[in-house]
Amino acid sequence: MAELFKFVDKQVGLKNTLIVLSADHGGPDTPGYLKSLNIPAGYIKPDSWEKEAAITRLKKEFNIHGKLIAQYTHPYLYLSQSVLDNKEINLQALEEAVVKELASFPGTSTAISSASLQRGNVPDTPLYRAVLNNFYPERSGDIYVVFEPNWFINDFDGLHVAATHGSPWNYDTYVPVVFAGAGLDAENVTRKIHTVDIAPTLSAYLGIKAPSGAFGDVLGEVFD
Repeated sequence: MAELFKFVDKQVGLKNTLIVLSADHGGPDTPGYLKSLNIPAGYIKPDSWEKEAAITRLKKEFNIHGKLIAQYTHPYLYLSQSVLDNKEINLQALEEAVVKELASFPGTSTAISSASLQRGNVPDTPLYRAVLNNFYPERSGDIYVVFEPNWFINDFDGLHVAATHGSPWNYDTYVPVVFAGAGLDAENVTRKIHTVDIAPTLSAYLGIKAPSGAFGDVLGEVFD
């Protein structure tokens, strides 16, 4: 980054350059730090959940023979293809039953079926809207699992991480957005903005039309 800025400064001058920095996700506080402040937090190990009893109940209730679950890749649980292809199974009822079982596991706040997301049959709250924004029918799983706030998996295929991102909780939406240079005065913006505001703001700054796919708002603070 320093080399890039040095090059830009040499070519056009940093005083003539509007610099915009952001990220593709937020950076929540780590469970260790939160626990030091007596805030409930920790790590979850789905492999340690007592799942067999729940799976047995579900298979008996829906007369399922063979595999029930194909995989669990957080935040989605995927039902097996044999279950999805079985026309005798009421998938909507099965998904809701799985949701009920998942919600009882430690560290889980709630679970939401993809059928409910497709129908829009979910409460209109920031958390559920965040889950809906994540949902894509062609790729998403069958059940979305929401952990308790400040709890997450820290073992990803053998890699241990201190912090992660991607939850629908509000604290996980704080993404850095920085505008600097070009004579801008220092200012902290406390109102809620979105990363999609960057494209229309830059377009307005350049006096051109925003990209056809842009749908954010112009950040007036860049022009004050």
